[in-house]
Formats: sequence, structure tokens, C-alpha cells
Amino acid sequence: MARHAPIPLPGDDADEHSCTLWYIRRRLGRLDYGADRMVTLVTGLIGQYGFPKPLPYLRANQLVQDVSDKASWIRTAVDQWLLDFLPPEAAAAMDAAARREAADTMDQRAASLQLGRGKLKLIDGGRP
Repeated sequence: MARHAPIPLPGDDADEHSCTLWYIRRRLGRLDYGADRMVTLVTGLIGQYGFPKPLPYLRANQLVQDVSDKASWIRTAVDQWLLDFLPPEAAAAMDAAARREAADTMDQRAASLQLGRGKLKLIDGGRP
């Protein structure tokens, strides 16, 4: 799995506990995206892939939790999501491989079972 390393820039001190949309932009490797496009991208990541929501902040004396260039996120949550992210296709392939392996293991174990004098027999319902 690819690891994303943050590009250290002024204002991204390791002691800071929160990060901005611009930190996320750098971590995603999308330096070519402007504010509007990043807001759309992060909103989609939140809705479709479980990306962390921003921290609540005040806008016109109202507490909001919208994605904007004024929002901030808990840095460790963002970093952990990026380290753990698997594209849906890769996750589905891993699930299918695990199912195949489990089915093979069950078949091997069933074939080695001994009942009474003979081996276990598989039947299509009813009595033998």
C-alpha cells in the first residue's frame, strides 16, 4: 500500500493538533486544486469514503461543521485515514480472496472428517 508523506511547510508544525484544507491538499498530492475543488473533493470523501469531518467552527455567530477553506480537522484523524485508505476495488478484491481461502479451508477440513466407520459423505438432501 502506498504511504503518503506530508510535505512540511511553515504552519504545519508537528506539535499542532489540527490541520487545514491546505494540509489535506498537500497530503492528497493535489497542489493543482483550488479552494472550491478541494471543498468538493473533501465533501465527497466524507460522504462516500468515511473521511473525518471538520471540527465545528463559528460562521456568522452560528456553529457549523461544513467543509470550507476556514475549517480545520484533527490532524491525527486525517493522517490515520490516509494511511489506512484502501480504494473500494482493492478492498473488494481482498474480501473475495479471503472468502475463497475460507471456503478452501472448510472443504479441506470437511474432507478430513471421519464419522463412524467411513468418511463424511455429502448428499443432496434426504436420507442416503
